[in-house]
Amino acid sequence: MEEHCCCNSQERKTVRSEEEKRKINTRLNRLAGQLKGIRRMVEEDRYCEDILIQLAAVDASVKSLSAVILKNHLHGCVVEHVMEGDTDVLDEIVTLFKRFS
Repeated sequence: MEEHCCCNSQERKTVRSEEEKRKINTRLNRLAGQLKGIRRMVEEDRYCEDILIQLAAVDASVKSLSAVILKNHLHGCVVEHVMEGDTDVLDEIVTLFKRFS
C-alpha cells in the first residue's frame, strides 16, 4: 500500500488511491468481524483461553495494519514534509513511536 500525501499545513490529509482504501477497508472489515465473533464468544460463555487467543489475533491484526500505515506515512508524508523544510514533522514521528511502544 503506497500512500500519496497531500500535505497542506492548514488541512492535513493523506490522499489514497481507491485500491489502497479498498485494502485498508478489507482489513478493517476483517477486524470488525473478529470483534463481533469475540462478543459472541463472551455471550456464549466460551472458555477464557479461547477468547484470549482471539483477542491476541485482533491485537496482531491491528498492529500489522498500523505498521503498514506508519511505513507509508514515513515514506510519503514525512519525506514530503522534510523535503519542504518542515522538520516539525519529526516531533510527530517521535510521538507516534511512543504510542506504539
